Amino acid sequence: MNDGIDRRAFGSLVNEALEKFASLIRLDLRLLEAEMKSKSSIIVSSSACGIAAVALFVLASFAMVQFLILVMIHLGISAIVACLAVGIVLFGGGLLSLHLAKRALVGLTITPIETVNQVRSDIAALKQGIRYGTTQR
Repeated sequence: MNDGIDRRAFGSLVNEALEKFASLIRLDLRLLEAEMKSKSSIIVSSSACGIAAVALFVLASFAMVQFLILVMIHLGISAIVACLAVGIVLFGGGLLSLHLAKRALVGLTITPIETVNQVRSDIAALKQGIRYGTTQR
């Protein structure tokens, strides 16, 4: 008489559960790798913009210092206006690069959300399979 209860040995059930769990872990590790590659490329491009912003701010600072020195020496000579224009343009470029870097990082988390959700789902399915027995052979 078949009452719908799985009557396999406990050892075979545990072995099957461990095999399925190992397979799920391998799949989850591949998902983690793909997700982290995607996020790291965004972080790298944003970091490049941030580094460009810092470099432009440094150049702008040098130009502003040069401007102040020339103002003190020459008061009103056109070289001063040139230094000021270069400093403003470099500073503006730095602000633009910083804005682009910040915009690229909006809403980005380093946590691999899809992988975490998949692992939680796998653990729940494994618990369900152990609790009620597996229906696949």
